[in-house]
Amino acid sequence: MKWKPLMAVLLGLLMLGVTEGNALAVPIQKEHIKPQNHIGLGSIVMTRLDSMRGAIISKHRQYIGSVGYAWYYKVKHNGDGYLDVSVFKWIPLGGYTTAVIMPDMTTGSFYGFKFKLDSINTHSVLGHRFKIVVAEYSEWASIGGWWTLDVKFNAGYGRHGIVTIGFTSWPWFSEFLGAIGVTGAIKEGGKQLLKFISTGSANALSSAIALLLSGVNIDALIFEEV
Repeated sequence: MKWKPLMAVLLGLLMLGVTEGNALAVPIQKEHIKPQNHIGLGSIVMTRLDSMRGAIISKHRQYIGSVGYAWYYKVKHNGDGYLDVSVFKWIPLGGYTTAVIMPDMTTGSFYGFKFKLDSINTHSVLGHRFKIVVAEYSEWASIGGWWTLDVKFNAGYGRHGIVTIGFTSWPWFSEFLGAIGVTGAIKEGGKQLLKFISTGSANALSSAIALLLSGVNIDALIFEEV
């Protein structure tokens, strides 16, 4: 691969964007960079569970209708593991943020490569208790990065879901928080999303994507505590 011409083109695009004053809103490259293994739903964000202590019993990809495939894990209740989020994307100069909506599990240390932890907050809406973990891209401009968070699988026996959202617009995220009932009146898409987080329902995930999550980068997984 001819790296020097490629770097020259990227540098030219970067300088052009800054000169015209619109680089904060436009990614350096519009084409998505897809993970080779196409894990989960996302071609830009990828989410997985893992454990160094044998808490993952099994995993496989499960087809969930119009949504596509999502990873399905069986994990040991009260086992120790971690949540890993990777981003495969040219990061806009204005930044990129990931938000994970997950069941209310115990969380531990955060480690990030080009991402920094913004917040971990617990919420309760319509009887659903869940956490929102927000991590922001921490550098000027580059391609992708990752972060990982220690977790204990103590959401409760049975199925649960985790959704990762990647976005560039904080006003959009504010509207999202309102739609799921954190800062406003919950909407139907928010109800379906929280149902997926609590129960791992594939139908609820499909509805949440159609009603609430169009236009943003998403990935999702299902896990069952046994």
